Amino acid sequence: MKIEIWKMIFYQIIGGPYLTNIFDGILFSIFAFFIGIISSTLGVGGGFITTPSLILLGVDESFAIGTVLFMIIFTALSATIAYARQPNTIEYRTGLLIAITTVVGALLGSLTSSYLATEAPQIFRIVFAICLFPIAIKMIVFPKQKKKVLETGEEVSEEIEHDDIVLFGFERRELWSTLFGLVAGFASGLLGIGGGVVMVPILVHMGKLSMHKAVATSMFVMIATSIAGAAVKITMGQIYPDLAFFLIIGIIVGAQIGPRMAKKINTKRLQQIFGFMMIIALISIAIGRDYIVALIQSLFS
Repeated sequence: MKIEIWKMIFYQIIGGPYLTNIFDGILFSIFAFFIGIISSTLGVGGGFITTPSLILLGVDESFAIGTVLFMIIFTALSATIAYARQPNTIEYRTGLLIAITTVVGALLGSLTSSYLATEAPQIFRIVFAICLFPIAIKMIVFPKQKKKVLETGEEVSEEIEHDDIVLFGFERRELWSTLFGLVAGFASGLLGIGGGVVMVPILVHMGKLSMHKAVATSMFVMIATSIAGAAVKITMGQIYPDLAFFLIIGIIVGAQIGPRMAKKINTKRLQQIFGFMMIIALISIAIGRDYIVALIQSLFS
């Protein structure tokens, strides 16, 4: 009896139950396993795939966003641990700076999502997709190459293009990427995505990091971003904890595999793969989840 009371209190605070049997939970874990591999390889949270998928399966949109943001916390943690085992892959200083603005953006985005869902569901999504689409094309057609520098008479690839301009002890590239981190955080909280689809291009083009460093650092930043976004949804009771539990199991395992795969892919190819995935994400964001769900349902019916 006491256990049932505690369960009721827990669901009142966090959100109600969703799954009716453990078999469905196992299927969600398998699904999350593959999302974890893709997400950690490309430095994204995987929300642009997971959130529409949950809505297609009948999960309310606000609960889908909240549950996925909670799941992404563990995607980011698992992938960060895996990348941390690879020496000099995560740029911690840049990541900590950007985390400040992404957290603010994620909080604002989560609070705004409920308003836009009723007042202007498409306006922000379309503008957001249009602004980022050229970046995706650039990453596919003109991927950024590692800059070659001379070291002990030999030509080696530079992982970070350092700036000569320093303000308040920080390089200009760090300040620019920190400023634009606000956009990544806002997109994360508003759209129920990890923010990596915005963060990785920012780290590559503004932060001047190599693609591999950008992917790893994006996962590191995503820990703080997803916690901030999920915290808002938890206070609103818009999370299915049982569904999140099974998603987290799969995502943690999958996110350990992605970093090993990313290490084997060269910088140019990794950017092109990311660019294609970015286009898919932007199209799904622009046309809206409701249209995607209706389209898929019509195909299966």
